[in-house]
Amino acid sequence: MLISIGLDYRTMTVSERERWVIADDRVPHLYREMHRAQIEELVAVRTCNRTELYAWGTGREPDPGTLAALWAGAIDLENPPEHRLVIRRETGAVRHLLRVCGGLESQVLGDIHILGQVRRAYRESVHFGGAGTHLRRLFDTAIRAGKRVRTETELMAGRSSVGSEAARYLVRRLPADGTVMVLGCGKVGSHAAQTLAEIGHRRVILVNRTDARAEKLARECGVDWAPYAQLSQLLGEVSGVIVATGASTPILHPSHIPPGDRRQTPLVLVDVALPRNVAPTVAGVPGVVLRDLDDVHPEAGQVEAARRGAVPAAEAVIQDELRGFQDWRSTIGASQALRPLRELVLDVTRREVGYTSREDEEVERVARRVAAKIMARPMIALRESGADQEEVTGLARTLERLFGSSLTTHTENGCRDSP
Repeated sequence: MLISIGLDYRTMTVSERERWVIADDRVPHLYREMHRAQIEELVAVRTCNRTELYAWGTGREPDPGTLAALWAGAIDLENPPEHRLVIRRETGAVRHLLRVCGGLESQVLGDIHILGQVRRAYRESVHFGGAGTHLRRLFDTAIRAGKRVRTETELMAGRSSVGSEAARYLVRRLPADGTVMVLGCGKVGSHAAQTLAEIGHRRVILVNRTDARAEKLARECGVDWAPYAQLSQLLGEVSGVIVATGASTPILHPSHIPPGDRRQTPLVLVDVALPRNVAPTVAGVPGVVLRDLDDVHPEAGQVEAARRGAVPAAEAVIQDELRGFQDWRSTIGASQALRPLRELVLDVTRREVGYTSREDEEVERVARRVAAKIMARPMIALRESGADQEEVTGLARTLERLFGSSLTTHTENGCRDSP
């Protein structure tokens, strides 16, 4: 059974969300500990504005408290406030993930970064042994849904993202001749740089902890770059900064900000990293304006308005992929529910055919043909019945009691009809 727990920009502020972020170096720990917590399958989704755990359990629902404790252990957080996490189950969890990949649950509607971030999370899970049959199918479906939304609808048109919206947000608050710095040249920073270059009319400087990355992106965008070692000096020359590095702790503190007589005033800093890269105390420096993800979001409303017309088409794609996943689930569920009966048919047929043939291959071939013919009708009937997962699970337990290991063991001990 499927369950997800998580948080996003709707349920927690940026200062709360950053406490729940699972850093890259803690991801292996999370997947190592999942087996001790008796979690069969697990994927940890980490995007710009959300962190969510998806878990699967055969025949039973993974306990949300156990998942919250597993999550908290990965980030060294004591006494996690479980009541603040959103819990979704079965179809609700599936639909939500598909909507996330389709850009329908993003802070910036249709954010083009989200699909790649989910894909990365899925690959991490596969690498560390978290995703099994069910979650692999779920995430394959969700990623396909996101690709379809991108290619079949206009929801992701214009390459809008948190980075591009941060760039527009900043430009509206600066003088026309103000110089802008982008600190961090990952995907978010790259989108900010590209947007600033397209807007034009001002100098743009790119800075990255790896200088070569800043130089390469600057050539691609037709803007300037500077070595990371010059960061403090540059903070005295620019009017605005977009901060989007992958650092897990703040890299800008009040001590990095030059005195007021040695810098532009006001200096506008837009921190779009999560966890935040600018210490909140920077907001107390005279002449400095500090903004974060929660401030950028309301102004993305203009982008949302332009894309609202594409929402119905995107939701139709999501519904189509949701039906496909549910059809697969019903097939898998029916197969699992009927497995005890199928195994008994195979066992009995092998034994009975074995009395007249000593050819193992012939015995196995006949046994499987008989089992397939006997099981075809109940399999079709169960799939077409529309039974939900709870009903299928109940049937599986009943069949296990009727035709499961106890009866098979009984026949193996020689208590069978004579030939």
